[in-house]
Amino acid sequence: MLFRIKSYLYFLWKSTNQHGVHSPFVFNLVTKCFYDRKKRASDASITSIYKKNPVEISLKNTKLLNRLIGYLNYEKVLIAENSSNFIEQILSIDNSTTIYYSAEDLDQFDFIYLDINQLKKHSKLLDILFSKAHNDSLLLLNSIHTSEDHQTIWQQLHNHPKAKVSIDTYDFGFIFFRKEQEKEHFVIRV
Repeated sequence: MLFRIKSYLYFLWKSTNQHGVHSPFVFNLVTKCFYDRKKRASDASITSIYKKNPVEISLKNTKLLNRLIGYLNYEKVLIAENSSNFIEQILSIDNSTTIYYSAEDLDQFDFIYLDINQLKKHSKLLDILFSKAHNDSLLLLNSIHTSEDHQTIWQQLHNHPKAKVSIDTYDFGFIFFRKEQEKEHFVIRV
């Protein structure tokens, strides 16, 4: 518990909002998706699913997951974890997505949701997932600050040569592969 408190205080000290972002891509993502709090028709469904599933993701972050798919116009989603179908349900609400559970199902994915614990279990998983990403893909990891191990994995991931844009929102780690962009790391309060 002490680790998480220290980790969160450090995150707050390093983090910024949209005013500290100089990348047009990330600025638009933050202002038009992360900080978009408009009421949506999907909110009631998301809240209902959220209340029925005991998960470690906050309701605010659950709604963000749903908004991401629509904002980025993602269709091919890989959920690379062995958990309940909670993430699938959330990502599918009002989004035209096809959900896959195996990296072998498709050559490339738009969005890859990964439980960070899977990387500890399968050392080759990251190479497989990176090979399945295209220029506009997003690899999203959960729980990047829940332990020292998770923080170490997150550090290695956002320093990876193929990871061009990384965003740390404390609960989630975002990795984009945008070859046209200089390598940048952002710490953003959501």
